[in-house]
Amino acid sequence: MDVVGERVWGWWRRQRAKRLDWVRARAIMHSAREMERLSDAALDEQISIVRAQAVVERAIPMAVDRAFAVGYEVIRRELGLSLHPEQVIGALALSEGCCAELATGEGKTVTAILPAAIDGWLGRGVHVITVNDYLARRDAATTTPAYRRLGISVGLLQEGSTPLERREAYMCDVTYAADKQIVFDHLRDRLCAPLQPRLAGLLLDQLCGATEGDWGRLVVQRGLYSAIVDEADSVLIDDAITPAIIASPGKEGEGETHIRIATLLAQRFTRDVDYRNDAMRRRVELTDAGRARLAELVESERTLPAFWSGPRRREELMTLALGAREFYVRGEDYIVRDGEVMIVDRSTGRILPGRQWQLGLHQAVQAKEGVKLTPENQVAARTSYQGFFQRYARLAGMTGTAREVAHEMYEWYRMPVVAIPTHRKVRRTRATDRVHETEAEKLEAVVERVATVQATGRPILVGTWSVTASEKVAAMLTARGVECQLLNAMQETREAGIVEKAGELGHVTVATNMAGRGTDIRLTDATRALGGLLVVATERHDEARVDRQLAGRAGRQGEPGRVEFFVCFEDRLIRQHGPGWMLRLVRRLPPALDLAGKAALWWFCQRAAEAQWVATRAQAARAEAWLDKALHSVTR
Repeated sequence: MDVVGERVWGWWRRQRAKRLDWVRARAIMHSAREMERLSDAALDEQISIVRAQAVVERAIPMAVDRAFAVGYEVIRRELGLSLHPEQVIGALALSEGCCAELATGEGKTVTAILPAAIDGWLGRGVHVITVNDYLARRDAATTTPAYRRLGISVGLLQEGSTPLERREAYMCDVTYAADKQIVFDHLRDRLCAPLQPRLAGLLLDQLCGATEGDWGRLVVQRGLYSAIVDEADSVLIDDAITPAIIASPGKEGEGETHIRIATLLAQRFTRDVDYRNDAMRRRVELTDAGRARLAELVESERTLPAFWSGPRRREELMTLALGAREFYVRGEDYIVRDGEVMIVDRSTGRILPGRQWQLGLHQAVQAKEGVKLTPENQVAARTSYQGFFQRYARLAGMTGTAREVAHEMYEWYRMPVVAIPTHRKVRRTRATDRVHETEAEKLEAVVERVATVQATGRPILVGTWSVTASEKVAAMLTARGVECQLLNAMQETREAGIVEKAGELGHVTVATNMAGRGTDIRLTDATRALGGLLVVATERHDEARVDRQLAGRAGRQGEPGRVEFFVCFEDRLIRQHGPGWMLRLVRRLPPALDLAGKAALWWFCQRAAEAQWVATRAQAARAEAWLDKALHSVTR
């Protein structure tokens, strides 16, 4: 009966969330307009009244509506912005614990002020979470005047903040931070003051926290009450694959020697003869011939350590070294900076500082690149993203692309997805995909198109999948005489300056997925008259929502814009997920069916890739849940 009840309740809540309450939103806006004639002193008095009501009657819709009306007027006076009805509906969805799908450019940053203010008045802390420090800093600076007028203090967390500065930021009513700052602060606090299986300890930790940990380190967080997650699909879905881990440096040992030996031996192995690749699962499997060859190599190399005499041990090392060589590509999965291998986030194109692949894989990649091997870290504290965000008493999210992962949002976080319509009609146009046979032909066509459009003065954003691809396209454009700005993981510190000028006359920006989330490319009157921003995508991604994020850079808030996709049969998506029979069939179609056949091929490949990522995330969630349960049973 509990399972049936949960399913019925979930279905009812999702159906309720889909019904957009236009009447309620317009009533809030009407009440707010009546406050326009109030003096500043009268408005401050009204703020005090609705604040007291919201603290006592937070669950009552009427109290929420009054608070939203006051917040609406405060935003108008302090920020010079009048929220439109769609933003108010989005704020209502957030206040009810939903994920609001607000299209790119619809003003998510300002929308979050209304629900954050209500929870902030309760004095238990609200975390407004986004994907990186730059966006957190920008959003905090934008919203602080409105919060200050509402009597709410605002804190900001940045990389490099001291423990004392972090504690002060968390003690504020509303705290802006990147997801990694919040998650890892939680883990560090648990190392200082491990959770005890006692109700009193948990309550004290939630309400006031400890000033000093058991090990003499400062505990910074005061509990997890309320969170609003910006770019929710990136934070709650994409990042959920990899658990957050705090590790202590491992001891240097002969394990490094074995990894280097495996890397050298792997150079003698031939694909499809000694081993087979499973591209979809990113796995390598030795063939019988490969096992025999490995045994021969070990037998012939008398200087190898005794460790290599064990068949299972040496085969595991070889598959590790071969997997690092075959599936982990420099410029796509990682970069090398100052002699250090640094992981690049698949969904955002940003560097993940301090992160390591587990089970020796990171060391295998380091050996492949010929850099110094770091000892494999020992886990000191860990948590899954699902487990961490489920700890919040109140959780809401907002993003421009959530419908594709709506099922996962509800399954993991009990967060229904609410699609909010755009305020203005979308004027962005989309061209038919331009399909080429080879990557060389595709990139030449991209360069030709960019050079032609750039001559008119129209700003262009060229989207690429990897660091390597972005550098290649930028080099080709430069050779053609087209001046461009490059934005990828190697230029992360220059992001704000590059994005600020990307909408100006004649500007060409070549970027990875870093330009696909949170960036606001503003147009000038001159570029708007030329048709707005042209987004040229050089490849389709594994998931359609990532393509939608990139396309959303153009045509924001009813402005003009255009999106063009250039693809080829050698793209990574086709190589990994395209059935050979379907590819051959599409190439032989008559001209009348050519466009439909190519569209069907890319649609099929994206659906296959999306299904694989859904399965991967589900498997990761089950593994983390099993591990949490196992560790809990051990510590009881």
